[in-house]
Amino acid sequence: MRVLVTGATGFVGSAVVRRLRAADHDVIGLVRDPARASAVAATGAILRQGDMREPATYVPVVHEVDAVVHAAMLAVPGRLNRRRADELFDADAVMTRALADACAEHGRRLVYTGGCFDWGDHGEEWIDESTPLTPSPLGVGHARMAAELERRHRDDGLDVVRLSPGFVYGPGGLFASAFVEQAEKGRLRCIGGGQNWWSCIHVDDLADAFVAALERARPGTAYAVVDDEPLRLRELTDLVTDAMGGKRVGTVSPRLIGLLIGGTLVASLTTSFRIRGTRIREELGWAPRRLRFRDHVAETVEAMTVRS
Repeated sequence: MRVLVTGATGFVGSAVVRRLRAADHDVIGLVRDPARASAVAATGAILRQGDMREPATYVPVVHEVDAVVHAAMLAVPGRLNRRRADELFDADAVMTRALADACAEHGRRLVYTGGCFDWGDHGEEWIDESTPLTPSPLGVGHARMAAELERRHRDDGLDVVRLSPGFVYGPGGLFASAFVEQAEKGRLRCIGGGQNWWSCIHVDDLADAFVAALERARPGTAYAVVDDEPLRLRELTDLVTDAMGGKRVGTVSPRLIGLLIGGTLVASLTTSFRIRGTRIREELGWAPRRLRFRDHVAETVEAMTVRS
């Protein structure tokens, strides 16, 4: 199979490229700057330069491939306020709609990347793919696109599969910026009481799920991708500081930390998502190799320290 991966240098996209190449699939990786994509090129992937907001830079590639993985996310600097979040959502909408049109025209599969904030806050409840999306602020854009893609599948026969991972951890992404790097600087705090639930997934296990979805998923299906043990945010934070050999940190009010990192981000980080992920296990035969965050956080942090 030949696959176009958008966001190929990103945290999730680069892991998908590695797994696809390991499974002997051909990959075209869409990147903003080929000069910064040497690791992607080293896998044997072909690089194409493109911009999420300019469909002419990537739509012509769709007819060259058998399927598309959309894992791109616009990089926005500074505090993540509502205006910057809207920039993220708008860029994703442009790219998703353009890719959906091209995939429909050429009969290609589109695998769309959702996220843990798409469900919104569900307190102590267990949730799964049947739970309506009532997104937290960071999930608004993905939830909107999920509804559009479901409608395109129903009305137009678009071959689309949606993966909705839990909190993705590994050497990068929000795990690095919001937890490990903040702990290194002595700035990490648990937001609020930390009693909200988070379901997690390692980025490499998520990448395996993308391969399974490309190869075996039913068109029009959504899959939650999580490991076996949800954690409360307080415990997750403690596990990170323990792995780094530091003292356990105190709490900070959501309002105060929102002034520093943005209310949109804080309102999302304090949501509770305790997710069941049985569908992808039963239908695609996928299972995470890392069953519990607590058993792998230390090795993940160590790998990040060695890399840096």
